[in-house]
Amino acid sequence: MTGKRISFLAAFFMPLLIAIIVCIDHEVFPFGDQCILQVDMYHQYAPFFTELMEKLKTGGSFFYSWRIGLGADFLSLYAYYLASPLNWLLLLWPSGYVIEFMTILVLLKIALCGLTFAYYLTEHFHTQHAAVSIFGTAYALSAFMAAYSWNIMWTDCMVLLPLVILGLERMTKGKSPTLYYVTLSLSILSNYYISIMVCIFLVLWFFLCQTEDGRGGILAWARFLVYSLLAGGTGAVLLLPTAIVLGKSSAQAISFPKSVEWYFHIVAELARHFVVTETYTGQNHWPNLYCGVFVLVFFVLFLLNQAIPWKRRLSFLLLVVFFVLSFANNMLDFVWHGLHFPTSLPARQSFLYVFVLLVLSFESTLHLQQSKMWHVLVAGGLSTGFFLIVYRLVLTENVKAEGVESGAFWATALLVFCYLIFVAVYLTAGIRTRGWALAIGCLVMIAELTVNFDLTGFGTTGRSAYLEKREDYAALLAIAAENEQKEGDAFWRVEELERMTKNDAPLFGYASATQFSSLMNLDVSHFYQTVGMEGGKNFYCISGATPLLSAMLSVRYVLADNGLEENPMRRLVAQSGNAWLYENTYVLPFGFVMPEEVAEFWDGLDKTVDDIGIQDELAYRLGAKSKLFVPVADVSMPGETVIEVKEDGYYYASYGRTELSNLTLEVSDGRNRSYTKVSHGYLLDLGYCRAGSEIRIKNTDNQTLALSAYRLDMSAFDAAYQTLAEQGMKTTLLSDTRVEGSIQMTKPGRLIFSIAKEPGWTLLVDGVPTEGKAFGGAFFSVSLAEGAHEIVLSYETPRVWAGAGISGGCVGVFLLLMAGRWWRLKRRRI
Repeated sequence: MTGKRISFLAAFFMPLLIAIIVCIDHEVFPFGDQCILQVDMYHQYAPFFTELMEKLKTGGSFFYSWRIGLGADFLSLYAYYLASPLNWLLLLWPSGYVIEFMTILVLLKIALCGLTFAYYLTEHFHTQHAAVSIFGTAYALSAFMAAYSWNIMWTDCMVLLPLVILGLERMTKGKSPTLYYVTLSLSILSNYYISIMVCIFLVLWFFLCQTEDGRGGILAWARFLVYSLLAGGTGAVLLLPTAIVLGKSSAQAISFPKSVEWYFHIVAELARHFVVTETYTGQNHWPNLYCGVFVLVFFVLFLLNQAIPWKRRLSFLLLVVFFVLSFANNMLDFVWHGLHFPTSLPARQSFLYVFVLLVLSFESTLHLQQSKMWHVLVAGGLSTGFFLIVYRLVLTENVKAEGVESGAFWATALLVFCYLIFVAVYLTAGIRTRGWALAIGCLVMIAELTVNFDLTGFGTTGRSAYLEKREDYAALLAIAAENEQKEGDAFWRVEELERMTKNDAPLFGYASATQFSSLMNLDVSHFYQTVGMEGGKNFYCISGATPLLSAMLSVRYVLADNGLEENPMRRLVAQSGNAWLYENTYVLPFGFVMPEEVAEFWDGLDKTVDDIGIQDELAYRLGAKSKLFVPVADVSMPGETVIEVKEDGYYYASYGRTELSNLTLEVSDGRNRSYTKVSHGYLLDLGYCRAGSEIRIKNTDNQTLALSAYRLDMSAFDAAYQTLAEQGMKTTLLSDTRVEGSIQMTKPGRLIFSIAKEPGWTLLVDGVPTEGKAFGGAFFSVSLAEGAHEIVLSYETPRVWAGAGISGGCVGVFLLLMAGRWWRLKRRRI
C-alpha cells in the first residue's frame, strides 16, 4: 500500500476513531442512554428526517406535507434542511432509528472532512507528507465542527470545500473543470445557504490564485464565471422553488445596516483560538476559531519563511486579516451571511477561515527545514506578546472573550511553548533526535485535538426521554384514525397540551397546527400573534388557542399526559401508557363558511386591538349576544397569581410584556401544566375548572406578573361556533397534494380553508379555475354563491418545473462544453 493511501486512510479513520471515543465517553447510544440531539437537531432535524423517511418508504409526494404546521411545501424544506445525497440512505434504514442514522451521518461527515482535506493537501502541494492526516484531522475536529456538528445540513459543504477549491485551482491552470463544476453543484444542491459563503470565498481564492500566478487573464476569469454560473444553474431545481417559498417567510426583507459596528475586541476574538475554549452558538457573534494550537506557531513561521514567495505570504496574510475583521464587523458579517444577520449560530463562515489557516500551516511544515532559528525566536516572541496582551485584557481587565477561561489560557500557552521546542529541536538536532521530536510533536497534536473535541463537542440529551411518547402516541393515533375512518372524515388535526418540540407532528406522525422552520409562512405567524396564539419569525404554535380558534383550525384530537382533561369541551377517547387521547367537542371541517361581511372585517383586522378584544369582536359579529371572555378576579403577588374559581367554565389568562420564560399551573383538582417561552406573549390556557377550585400560576423567578384572568362565556362561544358550523365542506378525498370536497351553500358566504394561502395551490370550483382570497391576511378562502359546489384544491411546488428545466439545461451545456473540450484535445493528439 502506497504512502498516499495510508495517509488518506489515516485522515479518514483518525477523526472517526476520535469522534467514536468521544461518543463512548459521553455515553451516546449504544454506549449509554444519551444521544447527540441538541439545538436544531433536537427540534427540527429529527422530526424532518422522520418525515423524509416516511415519504421515501411510502412513496409520498415531495411537493407537500400535511405534518409540518398547517401544511407546508416539502421540496423547499428538503432543499433547506434535507438535501444531502447521503440522506437518501434513509430508504435502507430501519424505521424507528432515525436518531442513530443522524449520529452515524455526523460521524461519517467528520471522517469525510478529514479525508477530503488530506486529499486537497496531497494534490495541491504534490506531496505524500505524513502530516496530511493530522491536518485533515484538525480540519475535521475544528471548533466549527465541535460547535455545529449537529447542524448536519451545513457539514456537507465543509466536506466538499477542499474538493471545490482543488477543482477551481485545476481549472485556473487550464485543466478540466469537471471537478469544480460537479463539487460546486453538489454543494449548492446540498445546502444553498452555506454555499453562498463558499461562493464568496471562491471569488477571493480565485483572485489570490490569479494574483499569485500572474497568468490566465481574461480566459481564466471567463472559465471561472461560466462554470460557476452553470453550477448555480444546476441547483435551480431546488433554488427557484425555495426562493418563492422564502418570499413568504421572515427572510423576505433585506435591511442593510446603516452604521458600522464592531462586535468585540480583536484580541478577545483571537483568544478563541485557545484550546478547550467553549464553543459558542448564541446571539453575540463570537466565532468558533480553534483548529489546533499548533497553527498559531506554524502560521507565523509561514509568514517568515523565505522559501515561500513573498507575494503569496502577503496575499494570504491579507486574506486572514479580512476574515478576522469579518467576524467582528457588522457590515461584513451581514454580507457573509447572505444579506441577513443570523439570529444565533454566528460566524457560519468560520470553517473557511479554518481551511485557510490549516492550508498555510501545512505549507509551513513542508518548508520547515528552510525555517531559521530566528524564525522560531520571533514566533516565540510574538506568542509571548500575544499571551501577555490576552492576560492583561481578558484575565485581568475583564475584556469580554466568550468561553475563554484561565485554564484555556494556560493550556494554550503550554502547548505553544511545547511546539516551539519541537520545531527548535527539529531544526538543530541530529536526524535521530529530529525524528523523535517529530513523532512526539505529532502525538501531542493528536492528543490536543482529541481532548479539545471531547470537552467542547457533542452535547447530549437523554435518548429514552426523547422517544418515550413514541409507542403510546402511535397507539392513540391509530385509534383516532380508525374513528375518523368510521365517520368518513378525510381531514382532521391533532395537537398536544404540552409538546416536546414545535415539530412533534412530523416526529410522531400526525397533522397539526404548529411549526418551527425557517421556511415558515410569516403571515400565519402574524395571524396567530394577533389572536393571542404563539408566533415568531420562524415558528407558529397553537399555544393560546381558544376553543373557537382551535375549531377553525380543524383540531379534532388532543394528546395529553394526564387523564384529568375531560370536560364539556372534550371527551376522553383512549389511554395508552402515560398518554391520553381526547376528542374536542367543537371542531369545524377543513372548509367552513363565514358570512362575507365578517370575513371582510377580518381581512382588514385592526392589529392594535388586544387579542381578547379581537376575539370578543369576532364572536359579536358571528352572532354572540355577550362578550366571549368574562373578566374574573385574580390576586398577583411575587412569584404567584391566584384565581378563586366562582363558576364552572373554561379559563384563560393574558399578560403584558415579560422576560419570564417558564410558568407552571397548579389547579386544586390535581391538574398541573407547564408553559414555556412565555416571553412570546400568548394566552395561557388554564383549562376547564370547577366552581370552588383554586388556580395558581407560578414562576420560579419570584416576579410579580400582572395577569388578567377570563372565563369563556359558553353562550357567546356557542352562538359564534354555530354560525361557522352552519355550512361546511365535506372532504371526500385527501392526498399529499390534493383535496376534494363538496358543499351545499344555503346562502352566500366565504368558504375558508384551514391552510395558508401560498403560491402552489390551485383551486377549482365546479371545475372552473378560481382565484382565492387571503382570509385574515393568511388563510386560503373563496367567496361562494348559494347552491351546491364541488371543490378541488391541488398543490404543486411553485416554479419546480422551470427550475428543473434550468438545471437540465445547465447540465446539458456542461456536457456539450466537455464534449467540445474532449474533441479539441483529441485533435491536438492527432
